[in-house]
Amino acid sequence: MKKSILTVVVAAALTTGCATSGSSEAVSYNALQTKGQELYTQSIVDGGTYEPSLIEDVEIIRTAVNTAFLAARPAYENYINQLINEPVLGNYFSAVEAAESDEDKRAVYDALTMEDRKVIDDFNSSTMGNEIMGSLGDAAKVALKNIAMFKSMNTSDMVSGVGFKEMMSEKNKLALTIEQIDYLNDTIISAYTNYKVVSAFRSAQ
Repeated sequence: MKKSILTVVVAAALTTGCATSGSSEAVSYNALQTKGQELYTQSIVDGGTYEPSLIEDVEIIRTAVNTAFLAARPAYENYINQLINEPVLGNYFSAVEAAESDEDKRAVYDALTMEDRKVIDDFNSSTMGNEIMGSLGDAAKVALKNIAMFKSMNTSDMVSGVGFKEMMSEKNKLALTIEQIDYLNDTIISAYTNYKVVSAFRSAQ
C-alpha cells in the first residue's frame, strides 16, 4: 500500500499527540467541547435562550434538529471525555478523523505500535467501548434523519412571506439550526462514521 503525504504526517503525529488535517488544522476535542457548550446555551428551550420560529413549518424542522442536537451532546461528551482521559485513544481517533480516505485511516492503524494497537482494540471490544459507541450510533442515526428532513425543505421560500424585520429574525434562528447541523456533522456523525471504519480493521485481522 502506498502512503500519501497526509498519511505519513498523521502517522507521525500519533507519536507527538497532535493530529492534523489536510489543511493543517488540529483536531481539537477541547475546542469541540467549547463549541458544543456555546451552542447548548442557545439550544435550551425551557429557561434557555432558544427562540422558536414564528413559522410553524419552519419550527417543526428546527425542533427536530434541536432535539437531535440536545440528545447527541451527552453521548458525544461521554465519548470525548474518554478520549481526553486516555491519550492513546485521543491521539488515534483524532488522527483517523484527520485522514480523508479509508486507505489513510488504515495506514494510521497500521502505524500504531503493538502496545497502542492493543489499547485501541481493547477499547473497541470492551463493554464500556460498546456502550459509548452504541450511544454515539443511536444519536448519529437520529441526527442524520432529522438533518435530511431539514435539508429537504426550502427554508428560503418558507420565510419569504414574512415582513423584513421578522425575516431577519427568522434568518438568525435558521443560522443557529445550521450551526447545530455543522456541529453534528463534525462531531457525533463523523465520530461514529470513523468508528465503523476502524472497527472493520480489527474485524478483518
